[in-house]
Amino acid sequence: MTAERLKVRDVGEGYEVLDYDGKPIAICATVVHAARYVRGYGARFQLDWSRAGADPSTPSDYCASFLGSKSIGRIRAEIGFRYAGHWIWWINTDDDRWRKPGGQRGREAGKDLAMVRLEHEFTCYLANTPPGPSPYALAKGEE
Repeated sequence: MTAERLKVRDVGEGYEVLDYDGKPIAICATVVHAARYVRGYGARFQLDWSRAGADPSTPSDYCASFLGSKSIGRIRAEIGFRYAGHWIWWINTDDDRWRKPGGQRGREAGKDLAMVRLEHEFTCYLANTPPGPSPYALAKGEE
């Protein structure tokens, strides 16, 4: 099986990884395990994308969400002379389900490349979570 993007959904007692046809291929105990599983396939999370900002007709600013979060990152078209036509991406989330981002950001030559890069970087960001209780588990008093 080959897939570039895999969907993950919360099934209550774990996280189900779906293939490109939407069929379950694995159930993982945590979202970190799901990220490691996805990365092991050389794939990335399929994030949910929407237009960002007050004016949804503006085609130059998008935000990504994951598992119903408000936002985990954004991409935006550069408008300056030097980088016109490029897109910047960055991870930014205050969701307590995972650790806080470490400033991951970059610039790509187009919108699709920026989307791919953000999905890849977010997958790696979760897969590289250190062992131990997540900030979410600690906030809920779990260990």
